[in-house]
This record gives sequence, C-alpha cells and structure tokens, in this order.
Amino acid sequence: MKVKKRMYKMYKECKVAGISQLVGRWQYVYSSEKGEISLIKLVNYFRDGVDLWEIYGIGSSNPLKDVERFNTKKGAERRIKELLK
Repeated sequence: MKVKKRMYKMYKECKVAGISQLVGRWQYVYSSEKGEISLIKLVNYFRDGVDLWEIYGIGSSNPLKDVERFNTKKGAERRIKELLK
C-alpha cells in the first residue's frame, strides 16, 4: 500500500474565499491494486466542537462504496488497511 500526501483542494478554495476552516490542510491518498481511498480531516464540521476523519473512495474501482467517518486518524487508517489489503 502506498500513501501520497497533498494539499486538499477544498482547503485552498475555502482559504481563497475567506470561509472559516471546514477541512484540514492535507489529503492523504492510500492506494493498492484494489483501488484508492482518500483520508481528510473535518475540522469542527458539524459545529459541535469535534474534529472527524473522513474516508471515501476515488474512482469507480475502489472497495469503499460510501463515505465513512471516524473519531481518530488511527481508526480511519485501520479501516483503510482492511479495505486495501
């Protein structure tokens, strides 16, 4: 499994528009022969004081069919490893 770290496009767009931070700066893209899964941080996304980690599949041949959210980055990475194994 490979991991790429890049600045998240929505982070840049929010910054340019002057919108308060909804997402973290970085997007992590995990890939294997089974597909690609993106991991991003949701910063107080629901305005409840809690940051979440969200994973979603990239492209049509990914093992994740819906968005999943986790309280920790470690929990999200554990799920990604299960899906891309």
